[in-house]
Amino acid sequence: MLVLVSSTWTGCARVISVLVSAVRVSTPHIHPVDGAALVNGYASSRHTAGVFALRLVAGSMDLDMWEDRMVGQQLQNSQKFAQITRSAPHAGRLSEDRRRTKAAWEHFVSGDNDVQGVSSSVLLSWYRCRDLHKVDPRLVSAPRAAGQGCSTFLHNSVFVQLGGIAAALVERSRDCLTTVTDGDGRILASWGSGETMRKATDNNLAPLFAWSESAVGTNGMGTAISQRRPMSVRGPEHWCEALHGWDCMGVAIYDSVTQDPVAALNISTWEHEVPMRPKALTRETEIVRQGLRERARQDAAEVGNAFVAAEADRNVRSILMAIDIGGSIIAANDRARDLLGGLPEGPLLDPADRWQAERSELREIARRSAQRAWSEPRWAGVADLGFLFGGHDQIFCITPLASPDGIIGLLLSDERSHDDAEMIFPETDARGTLDLPRRIPAVRDGRILLLAPEEIRYAEAARHDVWLMTDQGRVRAATQGIDNIERELAPLGFMRIHRSYVVNLARIREVRHSGKGMLTLSTTSQKDEAIAVSRRCAVKLRQRLGL
Repeated sequence: MLVLVSSTWTGCARVISVLVSAVRVSTPHIHPVDGAALVNGYASSRHTAGVFALRLVAGSMDLDMWEDRMVGQQLQNSQKFAQITRSAPHAGRLSEDRRRTKAAWEHFVSGDNDVQGVSSSVLLSWYRCRDLHKVDPRLVSAPRAAGQGCSTFLHNSVFVQLGGIAAALVERSRDCLTTVTDGDGRILASWGSGETMRKATDNNLAPLFAWSESAVGTNGMGTAISQRRPMSVRGPEHWCEALHGWDCMGVAIYDSVTQDPVAALNISTWEHEVPMRPKALTRETEIVRQGLRERARQDAAEVGNAFVAAEADRNVRSILMAIDIGGSIIAANDRARDLLGGLPEGPLLDPADRWQAERSELREIARRSAQRAWSEPRWAGVADLGFLFGGHDQIFCITPLASPDGIIGLLLSDERSHDDAEMIFPETDARGTLDLPRRIPAVRDGRILLLAPEEIRYAEAARHDVWLMTDQGRVRAATQGIDNIERELAPLGFMRIHRSYVVNLARIREVRHSGKGMLTLSTTSQKDEAIAVSRRCAVKLRQRLGL
């Protein structure tokens, strides 16, 4: 069965055509293949499950011709979709636990919030589908994908790597369907065969269609992107009833610097369970994350070199900083470190080690500046960074640092700026409104609580669950897994101090030495509290606290 790769968004296929001639894809349980093998697909007799449809870039098919054929085929399919009234299996074929989930789904879509037997991650997704996205639970098939993509060469290499992993998964389990999406949940390619592929066609589980949570409700790939964690969705846990015959599991890939979603890999089965666990799917894609982290370190090294060169030409009294495009500080001179307090010496190559402002303005200024600089190569900008240095107006000159693949960092200096420099404001939209306060979802008695970060003193792992300690008591986090909680809370001023604890640095009241180099800390002065700090994290904690 031919696997289709979408080129609807900004020349994606043309960029991938360069990738497949240069990139060697290495995936678990499959030998690396060269560019020619990618262009011709996994075309050996063993890979009957799918063909990576990049023949167009080898010259055997014109891109416009390929798009015409794709659109024509999808239009034929859409006529067939109009005749479909339901593709889910009959309720009598459901297991007992799925019957309970089906009953909970029926109550919830009718407006009843008091439902039992559904995981917190699924329940939270249902709330978004019903109350925020307004997705019709009777939707039969996914809508056509829309919009323009802006993928970089680096991100397109991620698509190719995930394609290799997807083909290998189908080879090992021929009754499944695998898909690769971009960061917006638009399917770029799919692999499968036989009845599974035919069932997927009924629901538009195919390239050129949108599978974000806002488009089709709770599903593996779309909800994995929304919740920033691997997501398993079984049968009636899907928001749309037409998808209740599917089991799916998705894992998303995020940019190591900006934390924006880049892509997602999904594996789906019809009327039987997905033959792997979320942790296994995460391991399959770890090689992709490693590549993104290594690229982030290389970019930071280039930014650090530019910072050193700029520092040699600056007045010793000036403030100079180098930040990545996510707004985290890679390097700063002595003057900046004195003013900010507790800022470690750079360059900080690992994204996890970089200093992050507690407020969102610096991240937004970095994002907007990178966008403007990439679209206008000779661009120069300025921004008021007074929010970092005590609240008074303080104008900084912004100098973009570019690589062939995009903007990799920015130099910020308080020395005199160019007269024609553009002022960058931290607003997040054209109306000029600031970001809404970030909320952390938690669960208590079947209700979803939305906590402000400052309400949380620390998070504690208890197997797969995570408990959030607040001034109002102990509540269970909607997100499972302490690693996932760490990723969610780290940009908000939290730090992992132990394999079982993530603490709000702003809420620490006491740090005690407990002997043999061990530390404990307390986030309250009203009761005896001793949160363990591992030896591995103690040094970094002292740096963050300025001790």
